Amino acid sequence: MGDRGRVVIPQAIREAQGFHPGDRLIAVEAEYGVTLMTLEQLEAKVWANFREVPYSLADELIAERHAEAQRDLEEP
Repeated sequence: MGDRGRVVIPQAIREAQGFHPGDRLIAVEAEYGVTLMTLEQLEAKVWANFREVPYSLADELIAERHAEAQRDLEEP
């Protein structure tokens, strides 16, 4: 790290990560260190985390509505 806090990212890493001159990078602190990524990479990571949710809230709501409808049919 330079005296002004600047960090040089090796060319091979820049190319592998798709970093280009002028890109603004986001530093994300993690337990093992710091991850640098573009805003687009961060957004993709966040959306990927949402896709990993083990159930769908919409499916849960539909199931509740079906159960309510079934109870209504069974009531005298």
